[in-house]
Order: sequence, then structure tokens, then C-alpha cells
Amino acid sequence: MTTQQISFLIPPYGTATLTLPELLTPDAFARLDSAIDQALAEPHQAPGDAAPDLGSIEYDSWLIPQQ
Repeated sequence: MTTQQISFLIPPYGTATLTLPELLTPDAFARLDSAIDQALAEPHQAPGDAAPDLGSIEYDSWLIPQQ
């Protein structure tokens, strides 16, 4: 069995290494690249899921009874 390792430098944390069970073909590399891109993409909000404005969040925090 042939393995392939790809290491990524992530300053200041060191490196991350991805170990694959076989050598990548160009097609497999493109699929891996797409999968990593999707996994690391920022989350998308659904159109109806508007984020609350910061003012209303702070106002709501004032309404919490002090214990």
C-alpha cells in the first residue's frame, strides 16, 4: 500500500499533515481541493435567518435579572 502525505504550515501553530491511502490522481486531487474548500468555508446563513443586530442583543442582556 502506498501512502502520500501533504503537510500544511499553519503559523504560529506548526503544521498539519494530511495522510492519504494512495497517490492522488489529478481528478482525485481536484475533488479533495473542493472538499477542503467547502469544509473551511465560512458558514452561510439561510435567507430567513437574519442575524440579530448588536443593539438588541445588548438591550436583551440588560433585561436579565442580576443574581
